Amino acid sequence: MTFSDYDEELERAIALSLQQDSTKQSNREVIDLESPEDRVSHPNHEVINIEDSEDEDLRRAIAMSLREVKQDGDDAQSAGPSNVDNATIAKPPNLVPPDLDYVEAAAPSSSSQPSKSAFGLPGLDRKAMEQERLARLAKRKRSGSPETAPNKTARKKDYFGGYHEPRMAALSKKVVDGAVDALGKLPVTGLSPIQYPQGTIKRTWAFKHPRTNDIKIEEVLQADTCTTAVLSAFEFDDTWLFSKLDPRKTKQIWVMNAKGEHQVEFRRQAAESNTPIVIHFPNMKGQIQSMHSKFMLLFHPTHLRMAVPTANFTYVDWGETPKDRNGQMHQGAVMENSVFIIDLPRRSDNGVGQKDDLTFFGKELLYFIEALGLSKPVCDSLLKFDYSATKHIAFVHSIGGSHKPPERERTGLLGLRRAVQALDLNNVKAIQLDYAASSIGHLNDRFLSQFYHAAAGTVTDSIITTEGPLPYVRDNIRIYFPLHNTVINSTGGSACGGTNTLSPSYYNAEDFPKQCMRDYTSTRPGVLSHNKLLLVRGLRTEDRKPFAWAYVGSANVSESAWGKRTGAGLGPRGGPPKIHCRNWECGVLVPVQEEVFRYVQLEDGNVPGMEVFKGTLELPFQYPGEPYGTKRPWFFRSMDY
Repeated sequence: MTFSDYDEELERAIALSLQQDSTKQSNREVIDLESPEDRVSHPNHEVINIEDSEDEDLRRAIAMSLREVKQDGDDAQSAGPSNVDNATIAKPPNLVPPDLDYVEAAAPSSSSQPSKSAFGLPGLDRKAMEQERLARLAKRKRSGSPETAPNKTARKKDYFGGYHEPRMAALSKKVVDGAVDALGKLPVTGLSPIQYPQGTIKRTWAFKHPRTNDIKIEEVLQADTCTTAVLSAFEFDDTWLFSKLDPRKTKQIWVMNAKGEHQVEFRRQAAESNTPIVIHFPNMKGQIQSMHSKFMLLFHPTHLRMAVPTANFTYVDWGETPKDRNGQMHQGAVMENSVFIIDLPRRSDNGVGQKDDLTFFGKELLYFIEALGLSKPVCDSLLKFDYSATKHIAFVHSIGGSHKPPERERTGLLGLRRAVQALDLNNVKAIQLDYAASSIGHLNDRFLSQFYHAAAGTVTDSIITTEGPLPYVRDNIRIYFPLHNTVINSTGGSACGGTNTLSPSYYNAEDFPKQCMRDYTSTRPGVLSHNKLLLVRGLRTEDRKPFAWAYVGSANVSESAWGKRTGAGLGPRGGPPKIHCRNWECGVLVPVQEEVFRYVQLEDGNVPGMEVFKGTLELPFQYPGEPYGTKRPWFFRSMDY
């Protein structure tokens, strides 16, 4: 990796340190669902990492920090008395090892005062919580499984000019009381039904925009019947998430990012932690830079809801904006995302299935969960559900690290190829790719050629190792990313542009494929995008029948996300190349159903148009997008911040 590959990580680290010293994980509990003998102060969990590689989350932090530093200075004289206490980090209590259906009560505290939890909410008394949990257990059988919790800090002005609670710090009593009140107002709507047995792709809800094929975070979580939630994302707003999913009612495992020196401090604190949330950190050794995967495993009495959003667990990503002191939003949504959802019923025999009997989707999902290092009880719980309705879709992933044969065939670019082949979407005569991304990496013809052939199911070692461009690739790929004017004229303006990230050094490189770039303009006026959507249309080689499929997930357009060829190469001493992924990513490949093409009129030799996706997803951006030409794209270090 070159020095330039680390620039963004450094910038993010600086930005987040400016934005909030409270990113320290001092109150964070770490519990892992390992074997019973391992359920002690676990040394293999670390603190959240602010490093990332070529993704939008990194520059979002830079954008926010630059904005907030300026605001804090401007408002220092006129802010008036603060209604928040100084942010002090509460000392974490003792580590308590839970298992799937039982969490032991902690030893009584030596202090007579109620202790703060690791996520800053006082009143979450461990003994009382356990008594409440046992009472609920007498009424119903719990089926889920959990793993940690975060902290909070005093309120700060955010980049809307409103207020929010920055993540990972101690909350003041006034803010805490508000958070606890919010927890008591979660809606109860009865038994959560199996709503999406075949799977669906939806847009995230956006405040002040008409509802179409969209969904709110509450509607995804089905919190009233969710017993256990395994949640993965790069970024968590803990106070906001707790207002949607009560940690006193739903066991929660958070899969988060951690690397480097933060591990040492976190391990020191882990032995003293004690909350009902469990945090799990996957392997981040070597050149692995980012745990960027986004998914939800939501366990209910009737089903497992598996969701793969493009969004983090932040209010902005789910279409919300800051609330005033009366709890009302006024600013329209500034960001949109997408989410794939499928509801898997429990097995009819109430038993535990076998790995070998799973569909391609089920096998790769379990393979990824195991690679993340989640405990055996979590993995075994996935085998209690029926995956028969997933035969038509594929779970795809990038597992951090280097992979040689045969493991390399299952992840990154080669994993995408394998998924395309598994769904019989390869053997193509022609193919067109439209990729909407919120972050653009160091693109060149070599990577585009590899990605193009992976999407066609035809990538080979010779293509992986080629250094030159394949001429037809640029003509068949369009990448959607906003122009400068699109961002500054959006609802949130340039202050919200940190989610959309492209480095000037990448874009101005001689080999950057500028002709592939298109402006991302949302069909919701003024809304920016955090989407990662790949839309593929093609014709088969043999019968020239049309086909199409969509990818929804966490992966942006970069080698960090999809993997890069490493190793000695194809020579007699080097063996076949490895695939190295700097990020953890995941997504779902959803084909357009064949009956749709009965109504599509095709000109001879042409691939189907974008209208074929109607019924599979709602296209969130205007097509065809405006080519860049000589216009300036949005750069994450714009002077407009």
